[in-house]
Amino acid sequence: MSEEYAVPATGALILNEKDEIFLMKSPKWENQWLVPGGKVEKGDSMKETVRKEVREETRLEVEDIELLEVKDGGNPDDFERDTHFIFLNFVCRKSGGEVELDQREAVDYRWIEPEEAVETLDLNESTRDFIENFLD
Repeated sequence: MSEEYAVPATGALILNEKDEIFLMKSPKWENQWLVPGGKVEKGDSMKETVRKEVREETRLEVEDIELLEVKDGGNPDDFERDTHFIFLNFVCRKSGGEVELDQREAVDYRWIEPEEAVETLDLNESTRDFIENFLD
């Protein structure tokens, strides 16, 4: 299914108390590693979307949500549908909860140093750009 218009979607780079980032492996993105996130639904603010998507996909709670970048996502070849995303990428902090993956959006996770993630993991392209921008 192809979307008629570009789709606004949030991404959440979650930091823990050690300043490691949370990444999850997603079957929707060819089992690449990425950050939690999802489409902004009508009536929801961007920050509320971050909270909701993180909670739905990981069971974590987040705070200190700050916009880092807005990126044109194009038509990623690695996504399951032909969708043009506008990524609204936020950095936030874990404030509570224990990770419990929904097994639909994510099948594995890890907390990792951002530099190590860029060097060692099979990241999807938009996530790699997001982390590199965060490191700059």
